[in-house]
Amino acid sequence: MKTRRKAINCKMLEPSKTSPGYFKYQITIQEKDGTEHVVPAYGKDMQDAIERLLWNERVDKVTNKKATMPLFAIGLLSIFAVSGMIGVMQNEPIWIAGGLGVYGIVLSVTSAFENYLNK
Repeated sequence: MKTRRKAINCKMLEPSKTSPGYFKYQITIQEKDGTEHVVPAYGKDMQDAIERLLWNERVDKVTNKKATMPLFAIGLLSIFAVSGMIGVMQNEPIWIAGGLGVYGIVLSVTSAFENYLNK
């Protein structure tokens, strides 16, 4: 059976002092390698607190990938800009059209990804 991260213990500590209706929970998480650590989470109930904790971890993972994405996009655009210049020098419009097309695709994907993150 595949080993996974899992919550092995969850305790409600106290009502939230700043947000009425929310509670503070203490969640013990077991990692894939067997180590355990305790993480605080807030929610209206235990299920809500665990969902919020998972959502925050996903957001952190995506923002770490987002930081490296511009470097990749710049490198990709540079390659296609150079190939477009080769097409201009050789008078072949397919290179120019291909370079501009890929440039447009990369910009639209980057824009869609940015809009998804800023919801």
